[in-house]
Amino acid sequence: MKKTFFIILLAAVFMPLSAFENHDWITEFDWALSDGRDIADPSARSSQVDWIGFRTPIAAFHKFHIPSDSVLYQVRLRNEMFYFVYQTEEEKNIFFPLEKTFFKTPLNFEFNNDFSVLLLTRNGRFFTRQERVTKLINSEYPLIGIWGRLPVLTEYGLVNHSDCLYYLEIERDIPGYAVRNGTYLFKQTGDKVFESISSFPDGRMRLEIKSQTEIILTPLFTLPDEKGWVAPLRMRCSPYNPRFSREDY
Repeated sequence: MKKTFFIILLAAVFMPLSAFENHDWITEFDWALSDGRDIADPSARSSQVDWIGFRTPIAAFHKFHIPSDSVLYQVRLRNEMFYFVYQTEEEKNIFFPLEKTFFKTPLNFEFNNDFSVLLLTRNGRFFTRQERVTKLINSEYPLIGIWGRLPVLTEYGLVNHSDCLYYLEIERDIPGYAVRNGTYLFKQTGDKVFESISSFPDGRMRLEIKSQTEIILTPLFTLPDEKGWVAPLRMRCSPYNPRFSREDY
C-alpha cells in the first residue's frame, strides 16, 4: 500500500502542470506561507523576514460544496478573522460551518420580534446572545449587519457563491501582514488564477498558481500602513510530504 502511494505521489510531482485541469491537486498539500514583498518590489528583499518552525503560518485548500438551496454568509470576527457559515432551506434556523472551517459545529439561532437580538444555542445549550449594532437592512436576510458589544463585534455579510471552487484556510496570524487568518472562498478568473469572493474589501485576494510547489497570494485591497503590509505572500508545499502536523514541521 505504501509503495503504491509513493508511486502515485511521484507521478503527481513530475506530471506537467497542464495535466491538472481542475487544480484539485492543491487540496492534497499543506502550504507554508512566506514573505513575498520582493515579488512587487525587489528592493524589499533586504528587509524580508523568515518564519521558522511553529511560527510559520500554514494554509490548506479544500473543495467548496454546500447544498444548492443554501444561503452563505461571510463572518468577520472583530478585525481578526474571517469564516463562513450557511443555512439551508430545510433547516432555516441552523448555521452550518464549512466542513473544515474554524467555526466547528452547527449553531441554532433565533431572533426576537424586531430582529434586534440574536440568540445562539449549541446542542440545546445557551451559547451567546448578541444585540444588533447596525440597522436592519433586509428583512429577508436579517442576519446581515454587525452584532455584539465592544470590544467583541461580529459582522455578517451575504455572499454569492456561484462558481466558487475552493476555499483556503490560513490557520494563524501572519506577522506584520494585513492579510488575516481565516477562511477565503475562491472562484477561477483565468488560467491558473483565482480571486476570492468576499463581503468585505479586505477579504479580497488573488491566487496565481506558479508551479506545482508555489502559489502567489496577492491582496486586492488597500489599508493604512499601521494595519500591516499589504503585499504578496508566497505559498509553498512539499510534494514529498503532502500533509504534516504542526509538531512534525
